[in-house]
Parts: sequence; C-alpha cells; structure tokens
Amino acid sequence: MRSSNAIPNYKLYFLALRRLFFPYKYVYEQFIQSIQFTSLIVAHSQCIKVQCRRKSITMNDPELYNVANSLQKNAAVQCLNEYAKKINWKNIGDSAIDLGCGDGSVTVILKKYMPSNYKKLVACDISEKAVKYANEHHSDEVTMFKVMDIQGDLPEEMHSAFHHVFSFYALHWIRNQEKAFRNIYNLLDEGGDCLLTFLGYAPLYSVYSILSQCSKWESWLKDVKKFISPYHDMQEPEKKVTQMMQEIGFRNIDVKCKEMRFEFDSVEAMKNTVKAIEPFDMPKDVYEEFMQDYYSVAQDIGVVEINNNNIGDTSINCSYSLLVVCASK
Repeated sequence: MRSSNAIPNYKLYFLALRRLFFPYKYVYEQFIQSIQFTSLIVAHSQCIKVQCRRKSITMNDPELYNVANSLQKNAAVQCLNEYAKKINWKNIGDSAIDLGCGDGSVTVILKKYMPSNYKKLVACDISEKAVKYANEHHSDEVTMFKVMDIQGDLPEEMHSAFHHVFSFYALHWIRNQEKAFRNIYNLLDEGGDCLLTFLGYAPLYSVYSILSQCSKWESWLKDVKKFISPYHDMQEPEKKVTQMMQEIGFRNIDVKCKEMRFEFDSVEAMKNTVKAIEPFDMPKDVYEEFMQDYYSVAQDIGVVEINNNNIGDTSINCSYSLLVVCASK
C-alpha cells in the first residue's frame, strides 16, 4: 500500500521526462502537448461543465495589474539597464511612444531612462480601462496615455511622429505580427529606433493548453490559442522576427532570445500575476477553482519550481524566454 506522501506514478513519469529532455525544452514541450491530459486533470478534480454566472474577471483590471506585474517591471528594468545606452537619444527634445502600456507603471520606469528634456511621451493600450487608470495616475504635461490598437490603422498624424518606439511585454498578444511591426516602422521618424520585448517560449502557457483539453474547462478556454504567444512553439523565433523586420525595411536589426528566470515570493503572488493578465471571461468563483487546477498542473509538468525555506515560506521559480529587439528606420 502506497503511503499518502508518495508521488503518484504519473508525476514520476513527467518528472523523469522533464529531466531527460531538459536541454531540449522545445522537444519536451511538443511531446507533452501531444499527450491527452484529461486523465491528469481528473486526478485533481472531477471534469464537469461549470455554468456561467454574471460577475467576471478579465485582464482589464488595471488596479490588480498594478500590484501584480512585478515580473514585467523587473524584466523591463533589466532590459533598459542593458539596452538604454544603445538608444540613439537626440537630447534635443526626444519624442517616444510606449506600446501596450497597460496601467502605465512600466511607462513610469521608462521615463527614468529618457533624457530629462524629452519633448513628448505617448503611451498606448487597447484597453480603455487601463488607459483611464494610467492617465489618472501617471500623466503629466509631457506624458499622455491614449487608446490605440497597434495592429489597426495608424492615425495619419502618428506617421513618422516619434524618434523612439518602445514596447515591453505586449507584442506577444498581437495575432497580426507583420501589421504591428509595419506600424512600428511607420511610427518612427527617419533615423529613429525601437526597443521591443515580448514573450517567446513560456511554459506557463502550456498549462492553458493542457486544461483546454479537459471538458471541465474547454468551453472557457476555447480561444486559448489567441492567448498564447505566436512564438511559443518556434525553435528559433529570433530568425523569424529578423526576417520579417528585414522585409519591412528596418535597419541595424538585433534580435536576441534571452533565457529569463523570475522568483515569485509566494504561491499567491504567482496566481495574482496569472490573474492580472487573464483574458478569459470567468466568474470569480469559477476562476478560483480554475486556478487550483492551473497550479496543480503547473506543478505536475514541472513548469514551476517550488522552494520551501526553514520557516515554512514558499517561493516559486519560473523560467521563460524573452525576445528583445533593437532596430532603426
């Protein structure tokens, strides 16, 4: 008879596979994706349909995002520390645009790296709630926030209007990547440059794919592919991005795929980060149950590493890849 503390067979199986394929994370991920995970989900909770109620959680919660986006802010600081010196600052009244600004907290970080005499900083997001929050908390005489979809048609007055284009942790949401990058090119003045960061391979995305195969969650996660980075399953996404930018006309293109690691100081912190960017329209009580399954599967397939210290506190390590792009017009 197995003790209550023994590791279930399926967990040992996935842990062994993860160790075997660790140097080849893409191969491991593709193998895992090919397996039917319904039985794994059943191990955590009975697969039944959940009825929809009215009160919902979506990613349009700027107040939650403001307190739960430490991963994004930390990576933005790392990126700016390394790349800000490569930006061709004019120092005569620079103009810049920040795409996908969300609540505006990363835009505030960006301002610290810009010349003190910059002329204009426009920050954009597709979410009206996020832009309203950002304007209320972070706008000033030279910094404004506006609603804009970077994969839509650019307003005429924004063509060639900026010396610099920035974007942090946003472009992976865009389905039409070529249109977005063409718009970025058109936003830039001649000789202008851009610094862009967006997700590539992110194991936490795989949890959504797995849960979407269970009848309990399939109706909620039917658009899961729209949520996952278009570069998640690419072995060399930097080559794809470089080729696309060359065809558009960018110069001095430098695309790096960086391996990143972030430590959440608690399980709750990780759950809040996932919740803050959650695009699926789930009622609050359903979402709480969803997060229980999400966290369990994340543990089972080894996409999070749990650390317990000697005073009982728990932290969680999460690895992912980040595409960092520098280029000029």
